[in-house]
Amino acid sequence: MSRFVAVLGAEAHTGACRSMKEAARQSGWTITDAGPSFWIAAERASVTRQSLAIGDVVLIGEPLAGAATSEGRIDNIDDACLDLTRKVWGRYVAVFLTPKGRLSGVFRDPSGAMDCVVSRRGSAWLIASDTPDWLVEGHEHAGLSWGAVANVLRDSITLSSADLLPGWETVYPGALHLPDGRNRTIWSPGRAARQSKTMTKDDLCDTVDAAVAGLTRRRSSLLVEVSGGLDSAIMAASLRASAFDGKVLWLNTHGPYPESDERTYATAVAEALGVQLTILSRSAGDLAKGLALEHPRSFRPSLNRLDAAYDVLQAELCEVHGVEGVLTGKGGDIAFLQTASSSILADELRDRGWAALLGRTAPVLARRMRRSAWRNMRAAIVSARRPREYSSSANALLHPDIRGTESPPHPWLVDMDGVGPGKRQQIVGFASNLGLHSLSRRSERANLLHPALSLPVMEAVLATPSYALTKGGHDRLLAREAFADRLPQALVHRRSKAELGGYYGRVIAANIDRLRPHLLEGNLARQGLIDRDQVEAALQVEHLIWQGGYLELMMLALVESWTKAWLR
Repeated sequence: MSRFVAVLGAEAHTGACRSMKEAARQSGWTITDAGPSFWIAAERASVTRQSLAIGDVVLIGEPLAGAATSEGRIDNIDDACLDLTRKVWGRYVAVFLTPKGRLSGVFRDPSGAMDCVVSRRGSAWLIASDTPDWLVEGHEHAGLSWGAVANVLRDSITLSSADLLPGWETVYPGALHLPDGRNRTIWSPGRAARQSKTMTKDDLCDTVDAAVAGLTRRRSSLLVEVSGGLDSAIMAASLRASAFDGKVLWLNTHGPYPESDERTYATAVAEALGVQLTILSRSAGDLAKGLALEHPRSFRPSLNRLDAAYDVLQAELCEVHGVEGVLTGKGGDIAFLQTASSSILADELRDRGWAALLGRTAPVLARRMRRSAWRNMRAAIVSARRPREYSSSANALLHPDIRGTESPPHPWLVDMDGVGPGKRQQIVGFASNLGLHSLSRRSERANLLHPALSLPVMEAVLATPSYALTKGGHDRLLAREAFADRLPQALVHRRSKAELGGYYGRVIAANIDRLRPHLLEGNLARQGLIDRDQVEAALQVEHLIWQGGYLELMMLALVESWTKAWLR
């Protein structure tokens, strides 16, 4: 994964900052002196500096060129950031400097593919995407912000915007962080949704193709997930249609249970694309390895570590095959709209008026949701008139005092004025999927590439009405039609999807004896954040069988492991 640490200020080349710079160099990081009081340590990340009328901007990461040009004179930092989103996408952080070389602001790429956290140490600014040992060791650590940890446990969507370490402030995706500590939203999904520009299937195909080509062009070796699902197949087909001429490992993994075995569809995709598929089996014995209770020090818990066995498997493959990027279909269910909801009809009702109730959307949704068209119409009318504000469903295993407290929502979910119910659900999905960019074992060896979560794709699908993406309430129908000529018809017409809930339940069951002391005697319990009686009851095989709650337990275990990494 591309990562960096930047130091800016009068003390950048003296004292502790100078020692950090030398430690980074000895650790193999590339050092770039970006100015008399500015240096950057980076791994797998480029550093470029450009001059603007308002000062200079330093781009760190993997910025990719966009198609748009500047619109008029840019004489303030907000317009400069907005102009950047038109010209550049990919994974990057932009550091803006005043004409005198002081910090003017830090802007984070709207896709959130690269983390960014800012800290003030004396006269020096530290801007970082990760916490390498040479950054945190030897410095006084102020513990954890337990209030922020509680917010994340109540609503995991806030993970990408949470300030979990005292003294470090997160720059959330699409935000400009100012020297006075404020974050100002420059780009948001709500802003993109309000553009309201409907795509055709050819537009969608071209947009996805361009995103895949841009993310993979500079790499010599890829691992491509071919899960057997529609979204990964679309990305694999786009790569196959591109001019990529490097090495590719086309990978399908399957478990020992029917719900985790998609080989039939994955093989059909490989045959349609004319590629050789590598199929790896995961045994029942791998279940015990599916939950890792250790976590490195990082700015936030990593959702990519939830399935530890899969993470390790891919990391080893990346190491053996020299893979530089892992191409996935993650986020496609949100981008192309898989979920059936009366909110799709509500969006159409807002745009087309009462004529929407006479169309095919209501009966299509009725079949998919297994409830009457009349009930869907009533729900659509209510939500079209007054879209519901977002509210999270708190983890039932939290302490009642924690569970019952209101949490501030993710900043993306605040800017919803003029956005219909269906688009609101899509924005919630995109905010939730920001966690898919988090660090993991495999990201230590290769960049995780999620085209469906890239800025060009997000902007295009957000501007397209939900009823147009689903073509009247169907499951990802615009995407199916856009790629129908590249994929096997069995997959194009498939409406079912693999269910991994049972797999995660088996992972929890195989690790119950490890989870009990981990959670019941851990930091979350000592801080009064969890309900020990409820957790103890949930860690019974009978409870897992009849009540479920697997992901709630796995999330608690993940956050507990992260706290132990900082407090050990």
